[in-house]
Amino acid sequence: MSMEKFKNPKKIELIIYGKYDRHTTDRRYAEGDLVWVAIPTKQIGENSIAGKLQPHYQGPCRLIKQLTPSTFTVLRINDNIQLGATSTDRLKPYFEPIINKRNTTVTENDQTTNERQRTTTNINDESMDDDLNLQNVK
Repeated sequence: MSMEKFKNPKKIELIIYGKYDRHTTDRRYAEGDLVWVAIPTKQIGENSIAGKLQPHYQGPCRLIKQLTPSTFTVLRINDNIQLGATSTDRLKPYFEPIINKRNTTVTENDQTTNERQRTTTNINDESMDDDLNLQNVK
């Protein structure tokens, strides 16, 4: 590596930002979206005092008003309490569950997996029926 690369502070800054940005996700939210809101952990000095089994997110919450490009006013739906101005860094998308025919909860992302499982289950059910018919014949 040549030393010329490190003499220019702007180039160094771009390299650092580029490496940092590789690990970030660009999420865009709009008013009315449903989200989870991260619960900040309480700390005494450098030690976190939040329990291991405590929830890390609260929600579902609705984004009411956009204050800045990265800040929203948030309303918790279950008790209609406004959580105030919240940065998008603390938000996570919420997907409403879908109830399928078997009365089990499925999210939108699980639909393709469940379709594969249903076809496998149907094939297995048919083979079980064939086995039962053979046993009744004997």
